[in-house]
Amino acid sequence: MKRPSPEVIKALANTVRQYPEVLEWLEGWSTEELSRLPNATQNTALAQGRCQILNELVELIKKSPEYAAKSFLFILCKNCFE
Repeated sequence: MKRPSPEVIKALANTVRQYPEVLEWLEGWSTEELSRLPNATQNTALAQGRCQILNELVELIKKSPEYAAKSFLFILCKNCFE
């Protein structure tokens, strides 16, 4: 997965904090795609890729508040020693 910038992580954290239904919708979509995977007869690789991307996105969004806080502390500490 491409590593998002600190700004993107902060934006995701803010979005989930303000609009938790976004995460709920993505989790539902991810679950739905995962349940369809065993029955994928055509283009199985595409279905697997979709599930992987959705799962990674959901995990990133769930952890974004934690990552944003760590990123902020890293920048804060870095500025203290300059």
